[in-house]
Amino acid sequence: MTEGTGTDNQVIKSAYSAESFEQENEKTIIMITKVTAKPNPFFTSITLDVVCEQSKHTIVRMFDMDNRIVKMFSWYLVKGTNVTTINELNSLSGGTYFIDIIDSEANVLYATKLRKDSK
Repeated sequence: MTEGTGTDNQVIKSAYSAESFEQENEKTIIMITKVTAKPNPFFTSITLDVVCEQSKHTIVRMFDMDNRIVKMFSWYLVKGTNVTTINELNSLSGGTYFIDIIDSEANVLYATKLRKDSK
């Protein structure tokens, strides 16, 4: 833990030392640079447009508000632009849903919230 001085001589404590922060950031690679999930709100399907800096096996999960997985599939992302459509969503109830993309080590690479129209 490091300490620094803030405004008005307040002591600010950091959970990371400069050395551990640098080590942690060396492990972090920004793999996904852009994601578009549309339409929002959705009715029968969602299109995911993902731009990646490197190729990687991922898993896409879709959850409801009770944290139940309603859709899940593996997706090999290639370097560059990747597009997929999640279909057959018309049977889902209207409301809020969450989508995330995780890697094989269960690190969340991307997460978003979408709404389903009940019409």
